[in-house]
Amino acid sequence: MKMFGAVALLMISASVLAYDSGIAVQVEKGATMHVYVNGKLYNKQPGHFLRVRSTPGLFHLEVKVLNPWNKQWYVVKRDVRVEKGYEFQYKIVFVNHLKPELREVKKYPTYSKFFLNNNLYNKHPIT
Repeated sequence: MKMFGAVALLMISASVLAYDSGIAVQVEKGATMHVYVNGKLYNKQPGHFLRVRSTPGLFHLEVKVLNPWNKQWYVVKRDVRVEKGYEFQYKIVFVNHLKPELREVKKYPTYSKFFLNNNLYNKHPIT
Protein backbone atom coordinates (compact mmCIF):
# COMPACT_ATOMS: atom_id res chain seq x y z
CA MET A 1 0.00 0.00 0.00
CA LYS A 2 2.86 2.39 0.80
CA MET A 3 4.46 1.62 -2.55
CA PHE A 4 1.22 2.48 -4.38
CA GLY A 5 0.99 5.78 -2.50
CA ALA A 6 4.59 6.63 -3.31
CA VAL A 7 4.08 5.86 -7.02
CA ALA A 8 0.86 7.90 -7.11
CA LEU A 9 2.59 10.84 -5.43
CA LEU A 10 5.49 10.62 -7.90
CA MET A 11 3.11 10.61 -10.88
CA ILE A 12 1.16 13.59 -9.56
CA SER A 13 4.32 15.61 -8.92
CA ALA A 14 5.66 14.73 -12.39
CA SER A 15 2.43 15.90 -14.04
CA VAL A 16 2.58 19.19 -12.13
CA LEU A 17 6.14 19.82 -13.35
CA ALA A 18 5.29 18.93 -16.96
CA TYR A 19 3.72 22.34 -17.60
CA ASP A 20 6.05 24.99 -16.32
CA SER A 21 5.68 27.56 -19.10
CA GLY A 22 2.84 29.35 -20.81
CA ILE A 23 1.68 31.45 -23.74
CA ALA A 24 -0.97 34.17 -23.49
CA VAL A 25 -2.39 36.02 -26.52
CA GLN A 26 -4.71 39.02 -26.44
CA VAL A 27 -6.17 41.30 -29.08
CA GLU A 28 -7.20 44.96 -29.11
CA LYS A 29 -10.72 45.98 -28.12
CA GLY A 30 -13.35 45.30 -30.75
CA ALA A 31 -11.38 42.54 -32.49
CA THR A 32 -11.71 38.77 -32.13
CA MET A 33 -9.27 35.97 -32.84
CA HIS A 34 -8.69 32.24 -33.31
CA VAL A 35 -5.38 30.90 -31.98
CA TYR A 36 -3.51 27.93 -33.48
CA VAL A 37 -0.46 26.49 -31.73
CA ASN A 38 1.53 24.01 -33.83
CA GLY A 39 -1.43 23.77 -36.20
CA LYS A 40 -4.02 22.92 -33.51
CA LEU A 41 -6.96 25.28 -32.89
CA TYR A 42 -7.21 26.24 -29.21
CA ASN A 43 -10.36 28.36 -29.06
CA LYS A 44 -13.36 27.25 -31.09
CA GLN A 45 -15.27 30.44 -30.30
CA PRO A 46 -13.54 33.67 -31.35
CA GLY A 47 -12.35 35.55 -28.29
CA HIS A 48 -10.27 38.45 -27.01
CA PHE A 49 -7.83 36.57 -24.76
CA LEU A 50 -6.37 33.06 -24.62
CA ARG A 51 -3.92 31.49 -22.21
CA VAL A 52 -2.27 28.10 -22.88
CA ARG A 53 0.05 26.14 -20.60
CA SER A 54 2.98 24.55 -22.35
CA THR A 55 6.29 22.87 -21.94
CA PRO A 56 9.40 24.91 -22.82
CA GLY A 57 10.41 24.93 -26.47
CA LEU A 58 9.75 26.41 -29.90
CA PHE A 59 6.12 26.77 -31.03
CA HIS A 60 4.53 27.88 -34.27
CA LEU A 61 1.90 30.41 -33.25
CA GLU A 62 -0.74 31.38 -35.80
CA VAL A 63 -3.46 33.89 -34.95
CA LYS A 64 -6.45 34.52 -37.21
CA VAL A 65 -7.76 38.01 -36.38
CA LEU A 66 -10.95 39.82 -37.38
CA ASN A 67 -10.12 43.47 -38.00
CA PRO A 68 -12.80 45.64 -36.31
CA TRP A 69 -12.41 48.48 -38.83
CA ASN A 70 -12.77 46.71 -42.18
CA LYS A 71 -14.32 43.40 -40.95
CA GLN A 72 -11.73 41.23 -42.74
CA TRP A 73 -9.85 38.23 -41.35
CA TYR A 74 -6.04 38.42 -41.26
CA VAL A 75 -3.53 35.71 -40.34
CA VAL A 76 -0.44 36.50 -38.27
CA LYS A 77 2.26 33.80 -37.97
CA ARG A 78 5.24 33.78 -35.65
CA ASP A 79 7.63 31.25 -34.18
CA VAL A 80 7.70 31.65 -30.41
CA ARG A 81 10.38 30.32 -28.09
CA VAL A 82 9.04 29.65 -24.59
CA GLU A 83 11.48 29.38 -21.69
CA LYS A 84 11.08 27.28 -18.58
CA GLY A 85 9.61 29.14 -15.65
CA TYR A 86 7.87 31.94 -17.58
CA GLU A 87 4.58 32.76 -19.23
CA PHE A 88 4.99 34.88 -22.35
CA GLN A 89 2.22 37.35 -23.13
CA TYR A 90 1.65 38.55 -26.71
CA LYS A 91 -0.72 41.16 -28.08
CA ILE A 92 -2.16 41.67 -31.57
CA VAL A 93 -1.77 45.33 -32.53
CA PHE A 94 -3.22 46.85 -35.71
CA VAL A 95 -0.76 49.12 -37.50
CA ASN A 96 -2.61 51.98 -39.28
CA HIS A 97 -5.90 50.13 -38.63
CA LEU A 98 -5.01 47.60 -41.34
CA LYS A 99 -2.17 45.17 -40.87
CA PRO A 100 -2.11 43.18 -37.60
CA GLU A 101 1.18 42.54 -35.85
CA LEU A 102 2.01 40.13 -32.99
CA ARG A 103 4.13 41.81 -30.29
CA GLU A 104 5.57 40.42 -27.08
CA VAL A 105 4.22 42.41 -24.13
CA LYS A 106 5.46 40.85 -20.90
CA LYS A 107 7.06 37.81 -19.40
CA TYR A 108 5.54 36.60 -16.11
CA PRO A 109 7.17 34.10 -13.76
CA THR A 110 5.22 30.85 -13.44
CA TYR A 111 4.58 31.34 -9.74
CA SER A 112 2.35 34.36 -10.45
CA LYS A 113 -1.36 34.28 -9.59
CA PHE A 114 -2.24 33.87 -13.28
CA PHE A 115 -0.21 30.71 -13.76
CA LEU A 116 -1.47 28.98 -10.62
CA ASN A 117 -5.17 29.40 -11.48
CA ASN A 118 -6.07 26.38 -13.67
CA ASN A 119 -9.40 27.92 -14.72
CA LEU A 120 -7.56 30.56 -16.76
CA TYR A 121 -5.94 28.01 -19.09
CA ASN A 122 -7.03 25.98 -22.05
CA LYS A 123 -7.18 22.29 -21.11
CA HIS A 124 -5.63 20.83 -24.29
CA PRO A 125 -1.98 19.74 -24.15
CA ILE A 126 0.44 21.08 -26.72
CA THR A 127 2.02 18.31 -28.79
